[in-house]
Amino acid sequence: MQTRPHIAVVGAGIVGICSAYFLNKSGFQVTLIDKNDPGSMTSYGHACTFADYACVPVNSPDLFREIPSMLLSKNGPLAVDFLYAIKNFAWAFKFLQNCTTKKVNYISDSLGSLLNHSSVSYDEIFSDVSVSQYIKNEEALYLYSNQKEFLNAKKTNEIRKRNGVKIKTLSKNDILDLEPNLAPIFYNGQLFVGSRHTTNPLAISKKIFQTFIDNGGMFIKKNIENITPQESSITLSYNNNDHNFDKVVICTGSWTNNLTKKFGERFPLDTERGYHVMFDNHDLINRPVGWSQSGFYLVQHEEGLRAAGTVEIAGLHKPENKKRTKMIEDQARKLLPQLKEVKSTWLGFRPTLPDSLPVIGKSQKNKNIIYGFGHQHIGWTLGAVTGKIINSICSNRIPNINVDPFSPSRFD
Repeated sequence: MQTRPHIAVVGAGIVGICSAYFLNKSGFQVTLIDKNDPGSMTSYGHACTFADYACVPVNSPDLFREIPSMLLSKNGPLAVDFLYAIKNFAWAFKFLQNCTTKKVNYISDSLGSLLNHSSVSYDEIFSDVSVSQYIKNEEALYLYSNQKEFLNAKKTNEIRKRNGVKIKTLSKNDILDLEPNLAPIFYNGQLFVGSRHTTNPLAISKKIFQTFIDNGGMFIKKNIENITPQESSITLSYNNNDHNFDKVVICTGSWTNNLTKKFGERFPLDTERGYHVMFDNHDLINRPVGWSQSGFYLVQHEEGLRAAGTVEIAGLHKPENKKRTKMIEDQARKLLPQLKEVKSTWLGFRPTLPDSLPVIGKSQKNKNIIYGFGHQHIGWTLGAVTGKIINSICSNRIPNINVDPFSPSRFD
């Protein structure tokens, strides 16, 4: 009897969990490895939206004009540690090279092709994994603080519509009918038609993970000390021992270069630091509510009301920026004056590349190493579709999505 190929999936965030799930379902012998509990890192603390409307990259032709005002605003969506930015100028330069109209259209269309398959890919998992109690179909709402912000969003909304996103513009009164607890400090807003969200992303991650285990998958809570490609296998070193696998899937997010540099492959990978503030409130809002002025969402979580988002460029090692959490708290209280005390705050690290596209595909160094990382702020949304693509690659099938834009070789 032929032995099933043994695949290690390194990284137990939502991308790794979904990859392990699909690989296991296809008949591979799968071991998921992470030094942390599954779903407990970046996949835990985000804004809880299945953001299949998020095809607009951070790259923008207008960014050169917008950056000064964004940085000067204490309540803005972007914060930058200038010393860190100067030290990492090469990354920033590559990012800015991807801010032309032509590049942004290419990036958004590439993201759109993934996002158009994101919901159905999750539904394939959810047909086996019971998570309906954690998913709500109330559509995400995005608020504009003034008319200028709304008019400035015309370009990004055109990009979304081109990629099949349906948007419904609402007046202030329409919005207050939907969400009467909001303070009327906004101009108007829009609904992302057909979108959905979760009230507990960690619970969903755990349910998918447990189904993987129940179906014969294995989990090892260890740190990978080394990775050594062989001609026909890959050796992973952990727990002071070497372990051989037929293939290794790397889904380690912002920490990916820590592994890949061990066999001579590096990526222009950085991190968008994101924050959340959890308030001790329940049943204040019915749907995710985004706030354009500060770049975060309010969402009703099972544990309370979570305000999550913004972008901070400061790397992996700088401590939590208390000014960011205080800004989020203050702005959230303006929108919802009923908010009670803060229960907790959180900092997470979104893996991001200069072109705002993930890396999905085979390593140039070894065809038995497959990547799935770099999903920036939509990793939760793209977890299932990335897992399906990785399963196709490991099964030597051509994915039903063009994955050329996500090639690991595109930075050469």
